[in-house]
Amino acid sequence: MSVHWYWIVGWFVTVFGLVGNSWVIFLITKTRRLQTTANWFVLSLAIADLGVTCGYFPASFVCNLFTTNIICNNSLRLNFTNLFFEASMLTLLAMVAERYIAIVYSLKYVSFITNKRIVAMVAASWGIPVLLFAARWVHNHYYSKLSAGEERIIFIFYTLLFEIAPIIALVAATLHILFIARKISRQMSALLTQVRFNQASNSLTTKAPKLTGLKMSTVRLVTALVAVFVACYGTEIYITICETFEVCQVTVDVQTAFSLLLMTNSVLNPLVYAFLKEDIKRETKALFCFRK
Repeated sequence: MSVHWYWIVGWFVTVFGLVGNSWVIFLITKTRRLQTTANWFVLSLAIADLGVTCGYFPASFVCNLFTTNIICNNSLRLNFTNLFFEASMLTLLAMVAERYIAIVYSLKYVSFITNKRIVAMVAASWGIPVLLFAARWVHNHYYSKLSAGEERIIFIFYTLLFEIAPIIALVAATLHILFIARKISRQMSALLTQVRFNQASNSLTTKAPKLTGLKMSTVRLVTALVAVFVACYGTEIYITICETFEVCQVTVDVQTAFSLLLMTNSVLNPLVYAFLKEDIKRETKALFCFRK
């Protein structure tokens, strides 16, 4: 079997995704200081991305080597991979929702976002994909003889609810978060200017106010994660529209690009944590530098 560039790039991306997500999981589970509310979502997202990394390309590679149904069940493989895709998407949606409440409704955050609700959000991010996995498995084994019209209705419903709607919600919530963050930043800049003016007028030493309750690093983190997700999953929307409404034909190149983008999303997320998540960056440096 000749080595194709797709397999070379695929294994390269897989190795980096495996190392990056495993490191994030190890770091959060090992370090008590990292076991915070925000990092439970990061941990859940890293586990889902690790599942995508291990389940998508390696399984596809094995299925191309051994094409017999005894060794490879493509339907089961895709169903299992979709479980991690959906868990990754819903975890990101839960993370953005938590940050949205923290920034837009900061006064209600402490009373609304409790530990029980955090657990419920993470559990729902995995529970819904598990239910969808079971539903697809039952459909494939017991109700696979649906008419073309019924299959089309189910496919359109799934596409709207679990592909298009989440992306719209993520983009809308992120834009609103950025708008509120910019508004608060301008208010704090105006306050700081007034404080400096009073300091110069009265010759007093006044400490500049700090912005509390709103961590700009988390805003940048959420924005980067959503941008990476939308950029990598954007091809899926194109493919879905083509298949649902039969308005265009999906080429092999587009399918290949979509496969690589799905894996790239799982690789880029750990890099986003490493550069924009201050606590993960700090603990990573401490471990590599052998510092406490």
